[in-house]
Amino acid sequence: MMTILERVRNGEDGVLVMGNHPRIIQSMLDFDYLAGKEAPSVLALITGNRKALKCFWGKKEILIPCYANVTLVPKERAKRVRWMLNVQSGRRAYDSTVSFFDAFPEAFGGTLFAENVPEKHATELIKRYGTSKLISGPASVGILVPRSLKLGAIGGVDAVQIEKSHLTSQGSIAVVSTSGGMTNELIHGVAQSGKGVSFALAIGGDRFPVASLSEVLTVIENDPHTKALAYFGELGGVDEYEIVELLKSKKFTKPVIAYIAGIIDEAFDEHMQFGHAKALVARQDESARAKREALREAGAIAPDTFPEFLAAFRDTPGEDIVAPMDKANDLKGRRESILSTREILDLENVPSYVENGKLVSHGSSFSTNILAALLARKPKSEVTVAFADAVFSLLIDHGGAVSGAVNTMVTARAGKDMVSSLAAGLLTIGPRFGGAINESARTWNTGFASGVTASAFVESETKAGRLILGIGHKKYRVGMGDPRVAALSAFASLLKNHPRYDFARAVEEVTTAKSGSLILNVDGIIASLFTDILSECEDFTDAELKALIDAEFFNALFIIPRTVGFISHFLEQKENDEGLFRLPEDLLFTRKPEEK
Repeated sequence: MMTILERVRNGEDGVLVMGNHPRIIQSMLDFDYLAGKEAPSVLALITGNRKALKCFWGKKEILIPCYANVTLVPKERAKRVRWMLNVQSGRRAYDSTVSFFDAFPEAFGGTLFAENVPEKHATELIKRYGTSKLISGPASVGILVPRSLKLGAIGGVDAVQIEKSHLTSQGSIAVVSTSGGMTNELIHGVAQSGKGVSFALAIGGDRFPVASLSEVLTVIENDPHTKALAYFGELGGVDEYEIVELLKSKKFTKPVIAYIAGIIDEAFDEHMQFGHAKALVARQDESARAKREALREAGAIAPDTFPEFLAAFRDTPGEDIVAPMDKANDLKGRRESILSTREILDLENVPSYVENGKLVSHGSSFSTNILAALLARKPKSEVTVAFADAVFSLLIDHGGAVSGAVNTMVTARAGKDMVSSLAAGLLTIGPRFGGAINESARTWNTGFASGVTASAFVESETKAGRLILGIGHKKYRVGMGDPRVAALSAFASLLKNHPRYDFARAVEEVTTAKSGSLILNVDGIIASLFTDILSECEDFTDAELKALIDAEFFNALFIIPRTVGFISHFLEQKENDEGLFRLPEDLLFTRKPEEK
């Protein structure tokens, strides 16, 4: 059975970031790039104030997706999540950590970056995850597996620092410290000695770290790539006695080089607080001198001076590292773009449409390409494409009497150009004409999700004075239905389940009992069925469907074909050339000003 470190080295490196810290995140991406990975380890951010974070992959800009909570992470991304980087504040760290592991129980562990996590929260995290997950912090700069995983600010946040510390090469010395700054200093010191780091973890400077020193040393003991441990500790607390006990009991068998800072405390009349929360001597065995002596008695190398400590790295087992290529220079001069956009058409790979005097079929229709552009993914199901094709065909026109067509024709007869005339027609689209599909999709999606009955839903909407978009038509009614609705309804038979369509039909039963004109209209049928099709045939999650609705995707299903219809009316008017249109006086009701 592979250990955690072996699984990480085998590619299980997916990270979900709780919160947002652009500089740390970029350093992780730079590490991945410099290590030669094919894709970033950072999969997504959980932050409610944006949809994406713009970062660099090498010199190329990329967008890291952001979600409001862990439940919204798409299934394909969620499958790859193994680690948590929590950069939220101390007061939020507990709740966000619990929500992460509830959503990803198979995750290996993570890092809590925040300081001053409430003691109650820290101890509860220890109870929940102290023995089952590898969690550094609170107040930790992170976890490092060179060449494989950089979780946090560990090793530095600059590409040059990453290279100079040889983080992209696998070494043989594990580095552990309560101090984040000293963890980074030791990583650099190991590199300067001609050795390399196999694993590094900053336990965290708060009084109650989640991962105990014993648990971290167990990970190191079981790691075949680690030949020795470099440890930096300080006065206060008794963590170092865990190392002593493990050495004495032979449960940790690898050489230990340890430095305990804080001898200067002896120069003061009273014990002083140094830096971290627990860096204060409360009893004699917590002094730096007592810890050094105990470590030496147990067989560890515990030098009196820091230069001696660094020099000891050179004599540890393991081969000297080979310095990596100077790739960090390639990352200089990166410039952030002003606008973000995705590539709609790949002009570098334009296919051949005619070969040897014969047409070449590419197996993708115009509707396929439209959906691929709008959804940012190529449709998987022929049902999806066929439904879109039917919608585009049926919505091109609904006669010249509808408001959008009228405005296009009137503008054309005023002598305006195609773009102006088309714009006049398109600007007419709104909740009362053509723009109801999107809100209808929201209606069926939320109505179905709410679990209420159709009658209760209609009653609540009526009491609130809201129209049910997707219901009602001026021309069609019960017994004389819209043929477009009948044609599109047949697609329901191609689905295993169609809960939104079923809900829409149930609502129609209630509304038509009140009035024969309150039928399910073409907007309603498109909205209900297409949401069901995207859910079943394209594996869209509820969150993804909601995002499409919020972005007004479904109105595009009307705008695209009706644009063709409006242009057709424009061309017809130019052909007829009947001159400026003026509404006959007898069709106007003229109201005279009332006398006061």
